[in-house]
Formats: sequence, C-alpha cells, structure tokens
Amino acid sequence: MVHAASMLELPDGTLRAFWFAGSREGAADVAIHSSLFDPQSGNWSNEKPVITRQQIEDGWGRHVRKLGNVVPVLDDDGRMRLFVVAVSFGGWAGSRVVVLESFDQGENWRFDKVLVTTPFLNISTLVKTAPIHYSDGTIGLPVYHEMVGKFGEILRLDKDNQILGKARIGHGRKAIQPLVLVDSPSHAVTFLRNENEPNNGFLYQSESDDGGWHWDALEYSSLENPSAALSGLSLGKGHWLVAANCNRIERDDLCIRETRDGGRSWQERWTFHDRERWRGEAMTERQFASLISPELNSDVPPEDPARLLERARHNKCDGRLGCEFQYDYPYMIRSRNGDLHMVYTWNKTAIRHVWLKAAATHGTDKEQDDDA
Repeated sequence: MVHAASMLELPDGTLRAFWFAGSREGAADVAIHSSLFDPQSGNWSNEKPVITRQQIEDGWGRHVRKLGNVVPVLDDDGRMRLFVVAVSFGGWAGSRVVVLESFDQGENWRFDKVLVTTPFLNISTLVKTAPIHYSDGTIGLPVYHEMVGKFGEILRLDKDNQILGKARIGHGRKAIQPLVLVDSPSHAVTFLRNENEPNNGFLYQSESDDGGWHWDALEYSSLENPSAALSGLSLGKGHWLVAANCNRIERDDLCIRETRDGGRSWQERWTFHDRERWRGEAMTERQFASLISPELNSDVPPEDPARLLERARHNKCDGRLGCEFQYDYPYMIRSRNGDLHMVYTWNKTAIRHVWLKAAATHGTDKEQDDDA
C-alpha cells in the first residue's frame, strides 16, 4: 500500500517525491519513502525508505503508532524540512506534526521537533497541501484539525519552526485539507475538502485580502468533489489550476480544472482517469484486471506489471463487494522552467507521475488543445 505523495524541485531541477508505504494504512511497518526524478532522462530512481517510525521514536522519545501525510519544504540555504503526520495513540484525530531536517537534499534526515499547535493535548493536527513561501523567508503551513470540529488553519513558521502566528479558516464546518492559492501580495483563495455528512459534493471556498491573516466565511464553491483531497497552483491573478476528483460521488476519476476569471467559470483542462461508466457495478476481479492493465502497460514499468496488478487486486478488491477504482490525493508543483508535475495515488498500489511540459501548458487568451 502506498499513499499521499508530495514533492518539490531541487536546485538542479531534479524532483524529489515522498509518500508513506507499508502493508496497509496505519500498519506498524509504514515508513516514509522517497524517489528522485531526473527530467533530463525522464526516469525515477528506485524508491527507498528515508524515515521510519523507530527513527522518529528515537528522536522524540515517545511511542509512535503510525505515520501519515508528508509535506516537504526547501529553504533558501539548501536545508530541507519535512512535516510528517505521526500518531502515538488512537486514530488520525490523535495526530501531531513532527518536523525533520535534511542537509543533503533529502538523503538523510534527523528529528527536529514536534509542532505545538494546540493547548489541548497538542493533538489532532495534520498536513496535506503545499506550503506558502513569504517574502521574509517564513512559510505558511496549511494544516487541519479533525477532533470534534473539523477546520483548516495556516501556521506561519520561522526557519527554526517556531509558530509566529496562525489564521483559522472556517469554524466548525467540517472543512479540512485547505489548498491555499496566492495570486497577489495580499490576495489568496483557499479550497477545502468537504466533510459534511451527508456530503453535498462540492468543495468549500474562502478568500483573504490581507495576506492570509483573516479569511471570509466559508462558502460552497462550484467545484464538484466527493470529499477527497486536492492540489493546485496559482498561475496569475484569478488564474488557478485545481487537481482533484471531479465528481460528487467517488474517487474513480481525476482531472485538472482551470479558471481564468477568479473561479466564476471553470473548465476541465486535463482528464487522466474517468471510470464513471462502471460506478456502482459489482465488478469482478477479472473485469477489474482487464480495465487497469492498459494503465500498467502504458508506463515504463518499474517492476513486473503482473506483480502490481496482484497488489492492486489485494488493495481494491473485496470478495463480497467486488472491486473499485481509486485515483486520488494529487500533489502538483510548477518547476522553474514552467513544467507542471503531479503525483497521485493509483489504486493504493503505486504513486504515478503526470508531467505536463510548458509547451502544452503555456496559456494565451485563446484556449489551447495541446496535450502532453
């Protein structure tokens, strides 16, 4: 099982991705894995575990039951920070955010500290989406809380990981995993995953006009979403990309939407998966295998496709309920040359990479139909 990838660009243009992997989500053998992508050759390096539960336990001096989402930050001085969700007891609502540091671009890590984000046992804080870089060298770390009320926040951190302030996004509205898109020195918009039950199938949205210190009351956006994670980028004033599951029901599709008018209208710019046709069917393992095999064979396989297929059956098929598709938890960045890169979870079995070259993504006032 693999899940919740993130990534950043290194000074030489290489990409480094992180995700958590193990026998199942929350298992004792889950570790943080990493791999490097060389855009010159178009190849990923072999993955390897870079952070383990035991490593964090040794640095923290406390039992760690499981590891989860990771968010990386590269500082101007070359130091890399990794914010990792760690749980000592209970479920994800008992999470804390631990910080690790690397001085060799992510090859080796040392424990730094645990962020103290709340006076109530300092639990129920998680990360998922990309950080904000301020002009003074501080960062804004989007976080969310899952105990009792579910809401988002932005933590402003200095280079010593001290919390200088925090801004809350929403109040008790069950809105989590805030994606913050900054399109001017003062203006930002945030989209949040909707945890209302029954879920109404749309992302929440809020805006700030004072650099992210205060946020408008949450409203429903026009973006359909089945209460699943999202990512995105700001390409200019009112010009945003949002990557997510693009329906109200299941995580069986994945697309990138684009707006050029501040969210008044959206277009599906790229669609990577769409399994709506088979939604709700009691799919057999044979049907499941026949449908996902072309996706496996379209890759430069890092290992035996048959082995990946067997893992996918294990992760996404139930003998009583049948099989289902899952394409989710995207994380998107824009490299310095203008290329777009996105990693996401493929059927809980692999981390897949989408590379949209700048020639296909540079927009004009006229819509382009180029693909990459």
